[in-house]
Amino acid sequence: MPPFLTSDLALARRLEAAEAANGFAMAAGANAEAEPILGGCALFAGPGSPMTHALGIGMDPAAAAEFDRLEEFFRARSSACLIDLCPLAHPTVVEQVTRRGYKVIEFNNLMLRRAEAVAEPELPGVRIAPCPPDHRGEWGRLILNGFSDGAPLTPEMLAMLDVMAPAGYELTAEIDGRPAGGAAMSIRNGVALLYGDATLPAARGRGLQQALIRRRVNLAHQAGCDWVMATVLPGSGSHRNYERAGFHLAYMRVNLMREL
Repeated sequence: MPPFLTSDLALARRLEAAEAANGFAMAAGANAEAEPILGGCALFAGPGSPMTHALGIGMDPAAAAEFDRLEEFFRARSSACLIDLCPLAHPTVVEQVTRRGYKVIEFNNLMLRRAEAVAEPELPGVRIAPCPPDHRGEWGRLILNGFSDGAPLTPEMLAMLDVMAPAGYELTAEIDGRPAGGAAMSIRNGVALLYGDATLPAARGRGLQQALIRRRVNLAHQAGCDWVMATVLPGSGSHRNYERAGFHLAYMRVNLMREL
């Protein structure tokens, strides 16, 4: 049994608040914009950027005027309005989304576990270490190369490096001294958020993501966190790896879009 109830509204509020706080932190000091709207964070990092969306919103009643303000934030920046919505959001938010004709574009599973000490796998030739601050550009390219599955990086992907604020914890995994993957973690109000998991195609199948997950769980525990969370695509390899690392499904977020 998971160490939490999926019906725990107070816990969901805390997780969504941590996500919003992370959005504001990502925008700070970077070429991105963020505003507090509907109790969460409206984040813009360029049209089409995966960082451009509203997160942590809608846990309280939503007035039509506040929803108008959310949409204007994105309209003024020539972007569709994109929302990552918690299924425990207030019914007035669901009413506004339905009335305004948003469409579902993706689902994400929010995976959760307690921050406790865990065993880390011993992998021959593998070394996991923090990324030095003066190597953040190399780390970012490593992550993007993992996401691109070996395809050449596009100018749009490289532009993401300009809006990536430091996560707090950025890790690089090496095999026999050569970069093979990486991941990131941020801590917001006692909740550790894991993201950026990426492994180069040639290094897959060696257990790197499992090792990176468990290393970050231990770092979160050492930092005094209560919870560790991550969002993954349902049924993906990452979904399976997080389950193997003791994470359980807290709830499924719905990703919504409205062209403005």
